[in-house]
Amino acid sequence: MGYLVVQALVLALLVTGHGMEGMEKYSLAATGITGLMTIPIAGWLMKLDNRQGGFYRRGRFKRWLNPGEALWMLLLGMSICHLVNMLLSILQIARLFPGYGELSERVFSNQSFWPMLFWVGIVAPIAEELIFRGLIFRRLLDDMCLGWAIGISAFLFGAYHGNMMQFLYAGILGACFAYCYYRLDSLWAPVLLHMGANSWSVALTQLATKGAASIQLGYILLLIMGLEVAVLVFSIVIFCKK
Repeated sequence: MGYLVVQALVLALLVTGHGMEGMEKYSLAATGITGLMTIPIAGWLMKLDNRQGGFYRRGRFKRWLNPGEALWMLLLGMSICHLVNMLLSILQIARLFPGYGELSERVFSNQSFWPMLFWVGIVAPIAEELIFRGLIFRRLLDDMCLGWAIGISAFLFGAYHGNMMQFLYAGILGACFAYCYYRLDSLWAPVLLHMGANSWSVALTQLATKGAASIQLGYILLLIMGLEVAVLVFSIVIFCKK
């Protein structure tokens, strides 16, 4: 799907005379359109798995979350996103891969906030969770222990993002998504976690690229970080009790 969408975009740019300079401007939209095309295919494959699979593909992960759990997953996704970004920043991993920062700035600096939030914060999480948790993780669980299933699915999720920085970031998040999926018995858990993480990442990226900085904004971010810490502690306590 991605290959077809990119080739169609290249052809459209060449025909309209824009050249390859427009690739970065429309790259996120191309990714989102790929996701929209992938969602029904992944959903259809999951239905086949439900009929033909083993225990985890037949009888597990079909529960709906209640409103409190849904809000919890969104906030936890934001918290994990911020925590992992801070961890990678403290370790100064980005200094080993300077090209990633330049590419990220070129891609995201030309994007409007709401379209980016829609493609990255809503469409991409649904498509990716159907594939990496709904298909891959469930299949792995039918053939191996939980730890290996989480590790392999997280490795594949990180590798899918195509660069070392995103491999580390997405790999850690993918492990958290798979674990919460397993514990809450609902595909909506990783979907909402992913939406929370991506939406918060989009918001932080927009603040960084637009150069927004003020004392009031700093206080707001500190307040949000305090909330994230509280959500992380609450989540750890809940998972340890269950």
